[in-house]
Amino acid sequence: MHRPLEHAPSVLAENRRHYEALVEVALHHAALGDAERVLRAAMLAGRYAWLAPIDLLSDLRLERAVVHAVRGSGSVAVDGNRRSGRVLHVLSEALSIGGHTRLAWRWIRRDVRTSDLVLTNQQGPVPDRLVETVRASGGELHELAPTHPELLDRAHALRRHMDQADLVVLHVHPYDAVALAAVNLPGPRPPVLYENHADLSFWLGVGSADVLCDWRADARTLDVGLRGVPDERIGVLPMPMEAMESGSGDALRRQLGIRHDAVVALTVADNWKVAASWGRGMHHVVDKVLHWSPKLAVVLVGVTPNADWARLAKRYPGRVFSVGKVLDTAPFYALADIYLESYPTRAGTTPLEAAMVGLPVLGLADIAEGTPAHIFQTGSPGLAGRRVETEVGQFAVAVRRLAVDAALRRSEGDATRAAVVAEHDGPGWLAHLEALYERARALPAVDVDDLGDSPADEQYGAMLLSAWAPGPVSPHPNHLAAHLGQLFDDRMKGDIFAVLQRTAGPLLTVRVTAGWERHAAWTTRLLALAEAHPRLTVSLPFVDGDDANGTRSTDRLVAMLTDLGQSPEDCGDVRVESAPTREAGRSFTGELPFTPEALDWLDGVLSSGCWGPLSVLAGLSGGQSVPA
Repeated sequence: MHRPLEHAPSVLAENRRHYEALVEVALHHAALGDAERVLRAAMLAGRYAWLAPIDLLSDLRLERAVVHAVRGSGSVAVDGNRRSGRVLHVLSEALSIGGHTRLAWRWIRRDVRTSDLVLTNQQGPVPDRLVETVRASGGELHELAPTHPELLDRAHALRRHMDQADLVVLHVHPYDAVALAAVNLPGPRPPVLYENHADLSFWLGVGSADVLCDWRADARTLDVGLRGVPDERIGVLPMPMEAMESGSGDALRRQLGIRHDAVVALTVADNWKVAASWGRGMHHVVDKVLHWSPKLAVVLVGVTPNADWARLAKRYPGRVFSVGKVLDTAPFYALADIYLESYPTRAGTTPLEAAMVGLPVLGLADIAEGTPAHIFQTGSPGLAGRRVETEVGQFAVAVRRLAVDAALRRSEGDATRAAVVAEHDGPGWLAHLEALYERARALPAVDVDDLGDSPADEQYGAMLLSAWAPGPVSPHPNHLAAHLGQLFDDRMKGDIFAVLQRTAGPLLTVRVTAGWERHAAWTTRLLALAEAHPRLTVSLPFVDGDDANGTRSTDRLVAMLTDLGQSPEDCGDVRVESAPTREAGRSFTGELPFTPEALDWLDGVLSSGCWGPLSVLAGLSGGQSVPA
């Protein structure tokens, strides 16, 4: 039986504490009417909960804060009668590696309409294939970040692009507060479909999904039970797929050093999908498979070589190849004879790509049906109806049958390909798409105020954490702020520091680097901060050559205070001491350097409104209290 890692409950609880701090920052700025700051905090909170799992898969309380901040007293209405022939696709970021961007360009390529594309937070070059696909449809590509540095401006710009379309499809990252805000700006807009590519994990956007587009029917359990999505707003659209032009795998076989007579089994997956996060990982399964099939070689793409795979490679010389991430996976599909789905978590796109080139696809699913965690091992339409083994020994036997019988491999591959093509390509897929578009046209605009609260599930959260982020330490929110870039400024850092540390004690102590007496302007500004903020305690080290009583240091400090019109009695808590006094409160790690940036940051921390209680903001939390 699969169980979460032993440390998962404690890390989950600490993740939730960090997450709640970020939500508090968002609610604080919502109460002040600062929509830009609400979006920044919501984006960081969403990214945190996605990468550092908590016991929620959505947070309608946070979404309401975003929606209220941008919608005000206005209302939103769906105009489903637009028929200009344009669809707007929205991505946070297009990447060269991974199935997410490929999914978007395949959708665009199949749709007969003109497809425009907006990128809300692109961090690098846009893949050429995506650009070519958009332009081939007659559409245009727009990047918002270069011309709209603030998130609120991006939301308004995105809404203007939405207003030119008949339909909008969101392929956004799980933390894209810009898309959520744009959809909820007041006024009429086209219907919006939210593409649920992160169906296992937390995401922002329930309040932007007129229709939630799932890729597999099994996601509905999480959508309704743990996200609060109304059942009537959920549809299933199989992933758009196409066969790769892969050519021959002979050159790659020689490059890897695989025997000419070996039968090759392939897996393409991220590291976390094959890791032993619940007790048994993919390397345990491959060990059993290789033992039962002596002619088999296993190639793992996207999987970083580690000690587990090194041990297997030593045990089965010339039969285990872990090649890490590659830009072009097509040659590996050409190399393969069998496709093994990743374990313990099945992938979405790559098994379908294998099926499209005619490979037989084998899966192992040993998490009990009827539990939320079963979603980790469910498949897409076309594969969902085919047999999946439920025990590792049965799985090894099934692989052996294919390894020794080329005719069986061909017949199983042909049948799998036919089943997947019927759902994921050609007229079948287009019929699904048109039905989903019409469904979105017919529904009223989604409204977060009608959706209640997001349910918590610690058991599912612990399973997700064990698979997604299995480290024994909860990450600090600052460490996951990279995608905010310059938007993660000193003021935001100060808010997070304040809300996380306000219960540590009444004081905030900073120790200054030695030599402060030689930096008069800098030290004078620090002393002014101490006088203005009673919370701050400043610890100044003795100057060089001082006596045990700190006489020279005290004299220099008094002189600086006199220049400020202050005295030791009214300057705040400023101390000259050989080592900082330990009191109840929070101290900065290390010593404060003589830079303007250090004082700017300290000023931001001390000026943050998040030091105070948030009880006055309870009305924004949808009836839920926000933990201090």
